[in-house]
Amino acid sequence: MAHLEFQIPIRTWSRTEREILLARMSEIGFEGFIENDDQIQAYILAEVFSGDLFNLLIDDLAALGMKVQYMFHECVEQNWNKEWEKKFDPVVIDEKVLIRAPFHHSDNDLPCTIIIEPKMSFGTGHHHTTRLMIEAMINLELEGRRILDMGCGTGVLGIYACSRGATSVLGVDNDQWAYENSLENVQKNKATAMEVRFGDAGSLDGTEFDVVLANITRNILLRDIPEYHRHLTKEGILLVSGFLAEDVQFVLDAAYLCGMEHLQTAEVSNWISLSFKKV
Repeated sequence: MAHLEFQIPIRTWSRTEREILLARMSEIGFEGFIENDDQIQAYILAEVFSGDLFNLLIDDLAALGMKVQYMFHECVEQNWNKEWEKKFDPVVIDEKVLIRAPFHHSDNDLPCTIIIEPKMSFGTGHHHTTRLMIEAMINLELEGRRILDMGCGTGVLGIYACSRGATSVLGVDNDQWAYENSLENVQKNKATAMEVRFGDAGSLDGTEFDVVLANITRNILLRDIPEYHRHLTKEGILLVSGFLAEDVQFVLDAAYLCGMEHLQTAEVSNWISLSFKKV
């Protein structure tokens, strides 16, 4: 499949500005990023790219004082994917969870080590939102619980839930690449309690879950929080991330409209995670 590679200079940008750019590009279909000190390389399927949506994004960021300059060209998927893999370093979260690739040495493995095949799917542990989700999960009771991981990406959150003794985990993603990557990672980690399903919130059956995890963009969260609420058991936990501080009230309001109780908020570099309880 043909992809477009966008090269965006960011030398003078702050960390927050860079994170805002990545979040907004993810919302319009960009599915992979390589970031260094000078520029961001962003990738999107040529057939998915919309010039109108991209121009609206440019205008929105300009209103925030962020002037986006860019070059783009068509590229071969394999070339940039291999380049991204070279930049994939192991991630340690709270000295309790290690996320690494198969090609990393196992000398420094922790008791909870998750092996992720890095193929541009969201959820390698490097992004603040993945860290926020796992940090929140560390403090949840997961043993014996039924878990739903919506927008599972690489499957990393569901795999971590399996390692903590979850009875069953359902990972759902509507991106074919992420779906296949999750299946591969579930097998690599012997996460036998985890099923991966291609689809979205509309593909859920009547199953109820004790914990729903959703590290997804703001607009999808706002649309689907009522569906997550419907599939939660009484006093079940909803844990969400994937949005910035300015979006918090929108997400809170969506949960409040379902009658959920807000439990905790965490923030790292303007990225937010929220947890709720079904009452």
